[in-house]
Amino acid sequence: METTTPQVLTSPVLVGELAEFNLVHILQLLNECNTNGVLQVKKGALYGVMYFEHGQIIDAHVLTYDGEDAIYEIFLWLTGKFSFYSLSVQRPKTIKRPTEDLILTGARYDERWRKLCKLGINSRTILKSKSDEEIARMIAEEEEGTIHLAQADQEFLHAADGIKPLGEIASQLGYNRRKLVTILSFLLTNNFLDIISVDTNTPFSDGTQAFMPELD
Repeated sequence: METTTPQVLTSPVLVGELAEFNLVHILQLLNECNTNGVLQVKKGALYGVMYFEHGQIIDAHVLTYDGEDAIYEIFLWLTGKFSFYSLSVQRPKTIKRPTEDLILTGARYDERWRKLCKLGINSRTILKSKSDEEIARMIAEEEEGTIHLAQADQEFLHAADGIKPLGEIASQLGYNRRKLVTILSFLLTNNFLDIISVDTNTPFSDGTQAFMPELD
């Protein structure tokens, strides 16, 4: 069984607030500086960690997520504190993709997430799909091949009946938060969904809550 040697963290060489420094920019800096060490991110009681070797993220963990899924989960945290500790990392390499690719994917994810935040989307939001006929017309009016509805998109549209709240739909379809953010962003951007109601007591009102935490 593979084991790791416990490591003692000294004083961090980089600290800050996520509200002031976007996670994308933090990861880019650590990547470009060819760093070795540990990036800790804290948001209230939540705690995430990423391990760097020569500027590459080789492992990550937060909540029940490991590897790439842990990285994208942390992208949901718009606020919190981060600290980077410079040290030689002794950790199994569970992440194989280049960090540059992870940052690009994370940047797109971050953009989609922030748009949903501005709309006030949460688990209690009621959404209603446009009719099949209207969606078909909207797609036909676009350039050929520009818009394609994946199976998951179609499943969500059929479930968005204007009655069930978003949290219930996500639970019904078994979508995790990353998948849900991607689908919602695409369908709302292309106006395939109407927002029927948004709870004014939104978790995003002060920017301190995790995205729809009850979905997990």
